[in-house]
Amino acid sequence: MNKAIVLILTISILALVNWIVSLFFAASFIDTSIPFALVAIAVLYIFTSKDNTVSRHMDMQIQGQTGIRMAASKRVGGQSLFFIGAVIYFVITLVATFVMYREYFIS
Repeated sequence: MNKAIVLILTISILALVNWIVSLFFAASFIDTSIPFALVAIAVLYIFTSKDNTVSRHMDMQIQGQTGIRMAASKRVGGQSLFFIGAVIYFVITLVATFVMYREYFIS
């Protein structure tokens, strides 16, 4: 139940921020949704993946400064619910864009 709430909340927040961005750029919501979703996926992957890219970068910086190698941690598979929510949001916006511009794609 908590996972579903987190996914719905993530998708809702992404839609709200996408709407604000579309107002800021004076563009259609549907036109900004796919680029926004791709940026959200990239940002959330970097900062919320369980095999965190940012922490590995910090480990390398520490090793470079001190010469002490950090113990290698076992790679953990899987993604966070926020990242999965962003991917679901991307799929929803992709389908909505196709439905909205179906005459352009089909003819």
